[in-house]
Amino acid sequence: MSGNRKYADSKINNKNIKQGCVGKGIFEKIVFLLNCLLEVIFQQPYFCIICGRELDYEEVYICDGCQDSFERVTDIVKIDGQDDIFLDECIALYEFKGNVRDIVHDLKYRGKKDLSNVIAYLINKNINLDADLITWVPQSKRTYRNRGYNQSEEIAKCLSYYTNIKCEELLIRVKETQSQVLLNGIDRWYNVWDAFSAERNLKGLKVLIVDDVVTTGATLNYCAKALKQKGAYVVNAICFAKSC
Repeated sequence: MSGNRKYADSKINNKNIKQGCVGKGIFEKIVFLLNCLLEVIFQQPYFCIICGRELDYEEVYICDGCQDSFERVTDIVKIDGQDDIFLDECIALYEFKGNVRDIVHDLKYRGKKDLSNVIAYLINKNINLDADLITWVPQSKRTYRNRGYNQSEEIAKCLSYYTNIKCEELLIRVKETQSQVLLNGIDRWYNVWDAFSAERNLKGLKVLIVDDVVTTGATLNYCAKALKQKGAYVVNAICFAKSC
């Protein structure tokens, strides 16, 4: 080895010793990047959002055991109201009780907006949806201001992602209404009677309305009326849960 090479090696070594803190910083950054890469390749285990159990490979968001505890709605939801029925079909996935009720309440009242994606995933997993457009039930301005988002809109947009069915805002509220939660039976129908209007021509289209919970179906029915007044050929509804 030549003298110049020995001097160069010595210089590099001395520089590394003098700047050990710099070398350590670079090493830590390399380790950090490698750890990030490993996390992508070998992802950390995910846990059930209900019981906290580590999910198996094929489970998503909620373990099979917790999903089995959800009570499925066995029949198409019957809309039997105080006016003509404009909604062609309404399907709900689960009964509004237990953990299903907790998920809805967490989404609506506790700011857990990400649960809209869980709900959309479960709907898409269990129900074969067919539509030209997906839309959602619009909120009152007061509710939107208080909550900061429309849970039905969030579910609809996530469902659009899973199904590749285009999602659009088609409905607006043309009158402010009371919360349906505080009303029963016929009062729910009078409360939302002609409360909605559609935004554009929908001639010949099959539209799917998304909502979190259906009770009497009054809100969905008048949404369907507004859509059909704009030419929608078929209007169906899909809801995460059905309340008695």
